[in-house]
Amino acid sequence: MVNIISIFLLCLAPNLDNMVIGLAYGARKINVPFKSNFAIALFSGVATLFSSLLGSLLSSYIPRHTGNIIGGTIVIAIGLYTISSYLHNKKKSKPVHQSGNQYIGELRAVMDDPGLADRDYSGDISVKESVLLGIALAVNCLGTGFGAGMAGVNIAVLTLAVSVFSLATISLGAMIGRRWAAKFLGDQATILSGLLLVAVGIYQMLI
Repeated sequence: MVNIISIFLLCLAPNLDNMVIGLAYGARKINVPFKSNFAIALFSGVATLFSSLLGSLLSSYIPRHTGNIIGGTIVIAIGLYTISSYLHNKKKSKPVHQSGNQYIGELRAVMDDPGLADRDYSGDISVKESVLLGIALAVNCLGTGFGAGMAGVNIAVLTLAVSVFSLATISLGAMIGRRWAAKFLGDQATILSGLLLVAVGIYQMLI
């Protein structure tokens, strides 16, 4: 039961960004076909799998309770960083995507404006266009996956659950966005995601 709660929260927190992106696409009438949505979910699942395996591997060299504390601390740190980054970026009138790596700059731009992923302005996110978005969203799963692996969360179940949540949140967000527009959740999802991660981290440290 304890593991199920942790997995649910660990799936929900990183996928709130997926929900917001789905809302944005729905509001703009941009369609995300199942194949593209599946590709995005695949990136999230792979990122979760490998980061969790790494965390689990490291936890085998330390006592379980210590692993829980380290894993929980990492998840809390990611949650606090998510909130502080949001509050810091909110002060800027416009995000500036200058980076020594052009590809990283593109990832940041797509996260700030998901519509940029539709490069051919077709109104559909193709599988090829979903790659950049999938990588950007998968980054959210790296830290939480590593922390979960350190805390001993079931890796197979977590990986599958993250992928399913990714599919569901983008689809649900797009459906809601088409009807009620993207302001339903808006930027507050970032703060909510951070708070959820902090809660999960504390929970893992106590079990």
